[in-house]
Amino acid sequence: MHKRKDELQDIYQGSNSDPEADFTPQVARELIELRQRDLRRSRVVSFFFGSLVIVLSVALIAVVIRDFLSTRKPSGKARNVEKPYIPRYSLPAEALWVMDYQQVAAQADAGEKPGPKPFSTKWVKNAAYHIIMGQQAMAINAPEQAMEHFQKVAEIYPDIQGLRLALGMLYLKRENYAQAVQHLEKAVQEEEGFDAVNNLGAACIGTEDYQKAEKYLKRALEIKPESSVCHKNLAVLYQKMKRDDDAIFHFEKYLDLQPNDLDTMQTYALYLAKLGRWKAAADFLTKLTQEVTNVAPIYFLLAQVQVQNGQQDKAIEALKRGVQLIDPDLALAWMSREEFNAVRNAGEFKTLVDQLEISNVSLKKNK
Repeated sequence: MHKRKDELQDIYQGSNSDPEADFTPQVARELIELRQRDLRRSRVVSFFFGSLVIVLSVALIAVVIRDFLSTRKPSGKARNVEKPYIPRYSLPAEALWVMDYQQVAAQADAGEKPGPKPFSTKWVKNAAYHIIMGQQAMAINAPEQAMEHFQKVAEIYPDIQGLRLALGMLYLKRENYAQAVQHLEKAVQEEEGFDAVNNLGAACIGTEDYQKAEKYLKRALEIKPESSVCHKNLAVLYQKMKRDDDAIFHFEKYLDLQPNDLDTMQTYALYLAKLGRWKAAADFLTKLTQEVTNVAPIYFLLAQVQVQNGQQDKAIEALKRGVQLIDPDLALAWMSREEFNAVRNAGEFKTLVDQLEISNVSLKKNK
């Protein structure tokens, strides 16, 4: 009975027995495989998390470097960036095609015989190209370039309207008066505008066709009565025609309209002096010196005029002011003119000359 009880106890105590007692080759292989699987699993997990850490570290370093560089990056204004070329003038949008047509126009010009061309798309665009480029050349004060372009247009279509005025004015600036008259007469036939008529009158002065010049300048004055340039052209014309009263009238009209034209004021004063109208010249220059106080030639001219008027005191007074404004050597040159012979022996004149000579010697020594 006791033996059966012990056997039953051995059956239920197997789970608490020593593990080494149950160790067999089959169990050993299973344990080894289990441990290898666990090892591989732990390696994969370790590799995944290690890679994740590396990626995050690299990303963090990249962000830090970017932020650092952005704070050290120079501003756009401080960069030494080469600026694109900006042309001195730009064409209107509707004329931009000429820049693409430039090469085509050059090819069209090459190898062509001179003379008028047919009314075709090719030559219309060629003429338009030269017209636009000529206008732009005039806008930037490049008359030679403008002349070259406009001449090509006139060669392609000799009867084209609206071009003759520009050519006439360009020839007038060149003082090629005959060519200017030729083009401006055609411009007037096309349209009797002020610019065409006035410039034609000026060109006729150059060709010494004074009758035509007077005709056109009077017509220009009818079109634009308060034109200062037309009055000046008439003054020059009548001066050449020896019609002194008419010249003086138009000089005065011009100066009323252009009171700041100092060069024309001096020209007018010299004209009065040349005519021997000493009183009128003295009155004009005296009034002028009240407004212009720093131009020596005006004072010397006033002194010469006052000598002719017999006003020696006023002449000396004008000389004293004049010599203060220029170099003593130049002042002595002015005072050596024969116009001052009438006052050369006057005490104040001699004193003034002596002072200038001393100043001149002193200046030369200092140099």
